[in-house]
Amino acid sequence: MSRSRRGFLASLAAAGLGRAAVESGKGRSFPSTAARYLDPATEFTIVRLTDPAHASVLPASGNRALTSRTMLYASNQTGHWEAFRMDLKSRESRQLTEAGALDVSSLAFMFNDKGLPSDKGFWHFDGERLMGTESGRLRGRELYRIPEGFEKTPGVSYGTDGQHAAFVEKKGTRFRLRVLNLQRGTAATVVESPEEIRSVRVRPKHSSLFYRVGLAPYSIQFDGQQATILRMPAEGTGAVEWTSDGDSLLYLTQPSAQTTTASGSARRSVALRSLRAGTGEDALIADAPQFVHFSANADASVFAGASVSKASPYVMLLTRVARRELALAEHRATDASIVTPLFGPNSQFVVFGSDRHGQPAIYWISVDRFVSGTEDS
Repeated sequence: MSRSRRGFLASLAAAGLGRAAVESGKGRSFPSTAARYLDPATEFTIVRLTDPAHASVLPASGNRALTSRTMLYASNQTGHWEAFRMDLKSRESRQLTEAGALDVSSLAFMFNDKGLPSDKGFWHFDGERLMGTESGRLRGRELYRIPEGFEKTPGVSYGTDGQHAAFVEKKGTRFRLRVLNLQRGTAATVVESPEEIRSVRVRPKHSSLFYRVGLAPYSIQFDGQQATILRMPAEGTGAVEWTSDGDSLLYLTQPSAQTTTASGSARRSVALRSLRAGTGEDALIADAPQFVHFSANADASVFAGASVSKASPYVMLLTRVARRELALAEHRATDASIVTPLFGPNSQFVVFGSDRHGQPAIYWISVDRFVSGTEDS
């Protein structure tokens, strides 16, 4: 999660504490507040899934928040932050938690035996406790507790085998990267550093993960062995995601300055690239000069991106083969880091965030006319 998004969520949490709490309870249902409209720029149909009178946000980029039928999200509609599950057909929501201090970036659906997200259960941090909860009875089980003297930085990354989670703890000015066995409740420190450790991403179908220390990108095994600095462009990297098979790391370059086009307009020299984990082969997927966030569909043939451009604040599709962009909708978010577009697991829809109508809300758009369907969950 980027620093700007972490700061934005922190400010939302503070704002939520000042709201008058309303009657609420775990398991309570909330009727649909969805609103349909035509995007003024593209004339595509958009559905605003949540009410912008209060804040609703998606989990951190990389965490599974969608099945073809349901969406996991966080909202302060009860007066404080809680986890909710929305039925994407009826647009009704169910409150899943009664948390004391929900880390909204730690939310994620559990996985089924195919390694696909399943709405039968979810994970989240509540204060110092990592909880695993079955969606039916909503009985949470404490899986891990942050040791005394440490605090957890925002975000968690979960393995698609449902066996491991990785996160960062901080004590004073030192950071440590922890890998937790979710079944045994045992955690091990794999990296320690005086510099900030961030951007943790567990590699799907493998016992390794990606992380950054400062700006430097690394991979490492769960047992702390084979720590390797990755060969990525010297200008640094932005958003990072694994492909669903764990074969390649997809990432945006992050230039330190803008370039100027022949017409004299400013242009960010951002590109979407792929680094094969086994061989270290690095390849350009496509130029993506306005992207600040992206999400790949299930087979990484199409990407949904959020534009940082103030003149063209779009959610866009980028095709791998043709390297062409298609504007889906204006997001007009005050901070593009909150847009975080996500593909549904069947590649037939995209959800994204924006505060264009008030508080941050979540939006839905069908892309079945442009993207072939993939395996469903």
